Amino acid sequence: MRGTAYECIVWLTAQDQDKRYEVKEVKKRRSMTQNAYYWSMLNKLARKLGLPDSEVHLHMLREYGTYEVFSIREDVPVSEYVKYYDVIGTGMAGGKTFKHIRMYKGSSQMDSAEFSRLINGMREECALQGIDVATPQEIASMQFIPSQGERF
Repeated sequence: MRGTAYECIVWLTAQDQDKRYEVKEVKKRRSMTQNAYYWSMLNKLARKLGLPDSEVHLHMLREYGTYEVFSIREDVPVSEYVKYYDVIGTGMAGGKTFKHIRMYKGSSQMDSAEFSRLINGMREECALQGIDVATPQEIASMQFIPSQGERF
């Protein structure tokens, strides 16, 4: 069920009171056009720098993305659980050693505001390397268009 807060409350009052429900804010996701634009620029930048796409993408997430910092036991194989992360330190607690890690949100998990920041960062990086990118007007035309049936 998607709708305004009021519509959700009305809907919930008519549901089975023995069940539990989860309510979360619906955020605009990046559009497929924005995604294609980002990866097109990333591919150009990676070729120019002579680096793998994955390395350039991680650099972009580090510089312009969203992250959280967590502490986890040093024996936990972080790479089996998290794709984008950096170990930023270690510490001791309760006689055990912990790694402090910065986990970056992947671009496919970003909302439109987070992804816009990533795109703007990519544009800056490309411009520094002399790579031609779309104008701000062209970027503004890459509007979020909900899929059929989605309401906002």
